[in-house]
Amino acid sequence: MRSLELGGGAPQLEFVHPKYPELFGRRTVPTLRELDKPVDLAFVMVGPNRVGQILEDAAAAGIRNAVTLAAGYTEAGEEGRELQDALRRQAEDLDITLMGPNTIGFINATLGIAPWAVASHRAPIPGAVSAVFESGSMCRAAYEYTQAHAIGISHWVSLGNSAVMNTLDVLEYLIDEPSTRSIALFLETVRDPERFIPLAHRALAADKPVVVYKAGRSEEGMRAAMAHTGAMATNDAVVDSAFRQAGIVRVESLEELVATAGLLGHTRRRPVGRRMGVVTSSGGGCNVIADLAHREGLSLPPWSEPIVADLQVHLPPFAHTLNPLDTTGFGHARARPRPTKAEDDLMEIAVREPGIDFMFTMMTPLPSERPADPAFIESRMAIIGDIVKASPVPVFLASNTNLDVTDYARKLLHDNDLHLLPGVDLALRSIGYMLTWCDRRTSILDRGPISERIDPPGVVGPAGTWDEWEGRQLLQHGRIPVVPARLVTTAEDAVAAAAELGDTVVLKVCSADIPHKSDVGGVALGLSGAAEVADGYRRVTANAAVRVPGASVRGVLVSPMRPAAPELLVGVTVDPTFGPVLTVAFGGIWVETLKDSSLRVLPVSRPEIRDMLFELKGITMLTGGRGAAAADLDAVIDAINDIAAAAVSLGPDLVAFEVNPLRVGAAGPEALDVLIVTEER
Repeated sequence: MRSLELGGGAPQLEFVHPKYPELFGRRTVPTLRELDKPVDLAFVMVGPNRVGQILEDAAAAGIRNAVTLAAGYTEAGEEGRELQDALRRQAEDLDITLMGPNTIGFINATLGIAPWAVASHRAPIPGAVSAVFESGSMCRAAYEYTQAHAIGISHWVSLGNSAVMNTLDVLEYLIDEPSTRSIALFLETVRDPERFIPLAHRALAADKPVVVYKAGRSEEGMRAAMAHTGAMATNDAVVDSAFRQAGIVRVESLEELVATAGLLGHTRRRPVGRRMGVVTSSGGGCNVIADLAHREGLSLPPWSEPIVADLQVHLPPFAHTLNPLDTTGFGHARARPRPTKAEDDLMEIAVREPGIDFMFTMMTPLPSERPADPAFIESRMAIIGDIVKASPVPVFLASNTNLDVTDYARKLLHDNDLHLLPGVDLALRSIGYMLTWCDRRTSILDRGPISERIDPPGVVGPAGTWDEWEGRQLLQHGRIPVVPARLVTTAEDAVAAAAELGDTVVLKVCSADIPHKSDVGGVALGLSGAAEVADGYRRVTANAAVRVPGASVRGVLVSPMRPAAPELLVGVTVDPTFGPVLTVAFGGIWVETLKDSSLRVLPVSRPEIRDMLFELKGITMLTGGRGAAAADLDAVIDAINDIAAAAVSLGPDLVAFEVNPLRVGAAGPEALDVLIVTEER
């Protein structure tokens, strides 16, 4: 009742109760069927054993929307799951759009409608941020945080168990909803990625940032442990990658979720780069801001000479004209011709700096209550509002610490169209997220659609683990460059193959039962001459027989020994939620050492594969670092793309597909080894 009254947009309320003729000073009717006026929404506050009858009554009364508070459904185990399935079927049969069960409801601040089943302390603040939560308690806590920090909202939605209406339904609505300019999501799981990612791209096209806090970062669900790729493509790493591809910003806390969505919702002008100008009245604050700027990848360019000259007019002789700029205590004591503080006047000068993309300042605390003489503070805030509006670059204001904003301070901000970020740490974190979103949006929208062409494999392989000879056939069918090899079954044939292939060769035992050949002594490197090759053949086959008794050995592969060159791992595993996932890392001996990988959910475009390569910390090994020759990156990208296509061509049978290493030599990329695993049916 308190929430509805504070919302103010739902004056017509009807009460239904089978026992009490009056509630909250208003008459009731025993059932929904006995209402004498049409109703838009039923807010159902009964136990799970009675919800079904209420929905029947709602349908009979022509009510097509219901919010269900009751718990005791899927969260209560198998019996509750069956109860929720029955509830969903009933709602669908009755053509009722159901929110919940196990939900506290929603707030539509734009219309002032607040069927919200928790205590409210003040009216919703209308604004541009909308949010969808898959947790009622987190939804309530985040809403209280928005109110404490003067962040205006459009819609705030707790979905509960999502029997009928789910997160993606509300996301789709919010993308088209005109008062929403940014969308916050609290997800416990990612549902229906085939719908989720296109919706995220629609939000990008509509210029509506989506910010997500995804609960749970466990490494459960690690797949294909027989391949290195499976150890890197953990569930959480895949979620990170999917969000990145979708243009979604993933944050690390509830506070970051609200602060970032609040910044993106309020800010109509976004920076075009990461060069930040800073003016503040705290020397210590300058140090803090510089440290946090480094964390967020923000640069602090020096002020240009004309700006320095203008700033020095307002600074004492002992002040250093640096960026961040400390106005010093002198600024507080100096008389001013207008109701401002030193940081206001200096900021007005500094925003003209041509070498910055945006301005940041920490404001001194706003008064908690209206002073007896409010002329100074109210005039000052009006001047700051004018400075921000007239600034050639965006200006972001933050409080020093994460203090609540009182009603009076909220009014000062609102009246001057100002947004105050909650504390310097959260402020710069939010700005970093905003800039990341801007970069991703430009990159994704510039790429256009992915033209995916997947040929059938053309090679029939076994169920389970393929041996390397079988894997090589699929690579060659997919036009992927592969090191030459001969499959031999005797020492004499190995010697003949070595003579044909080159002076120095590699021998590898070929067996589906031995996916990691070097672990069992099944590889011999750098062999030259007939005696060494023959001895190497006998050694690798004997090691396989001793260390993997009963292994079915097809033979031994003989390949030319390649000189040292950078090596990549290129693998595809299947995530249970998102499907095939491409992993690129530095391979060979570097897999465990560097732990340096980049992931994408397939399909991907060639520009995105290039981005993956440049995400690797060791990219200079391919771009000519330390005087080495640069690799042909276009050829490397083509090879990675073709490996991904070959993996996906296996369709639903795919479990893992790994080329390790993909050698990147002067003549171009070349696969030296391959491991393929398919479903055993």
